[in-house]
Amino acid sequence: MRILAYILFGGGIMAAISGAAKLPAAIPEGTTPTFLDRFPDTLPEFTIAFIATVVGLIIWWKDVFAQRKANQAAESDESNPLTLLAGLAPQLSDLASSIDQLEGEAITARVEQILEHTVLPFAEARQKLFDRLGMRTGADLLVTAAYGERMLNRTWSAAADGHLTEARSSFREATQAFDEAAAMLPTPGSSA
Repeated sequence: MRILAYILFGGGIMAAISGAAKLPAAIPEGTTPTFLDRFPDTLPEFTIAFIATVVGLIIWWKDVFAQRKANQAAESDESNPLTLLAGLAPQLSDLASSIDQLEGEAITARVEQILEHTVLPFAEARQKLFDRLGMRTGADLLVTAAYGERMLNRTWSAAADGHLTEARSSFREATQAFDEAAAMLPTPGSSA
């Protein structure tokens, strides 16, 4: 449809310009000019071309709005930074309940999964966060979440090196940072 819109719009503009470029025919002296005598004899072509241009523009914009609506529908809650941050708490809680019994490789696998599937998409959606919460609140939240991410990376690194006490301590700091970030989220019904 977009190609049809381009053809109608572009072709209509060119044809309308061509139709409007001709001067009206000379009116013989002694005759009273009618309303249509003020226009060239290409007025029907101009009118058709103008209508084609408007139709092309309407089709084009309908396509643009349909595409925009489809993009908004495709942007699921999975890419919503607030949903991602809210979904992080159960994952951290689940790992916190078992981290003391896990060995280094198991800790790294769990932390890596949390980082890849929740924390990194959250960080990548920072512009959406600013759009929703404003620059000040969004920046405060991102700084706190960045500390939590750093502590998760430190957890992974310490667990990979076999320093389980350090890994568990860093994980608790990460959990506290993300809890603090989640507490910054506006409650439903409050203004951001």
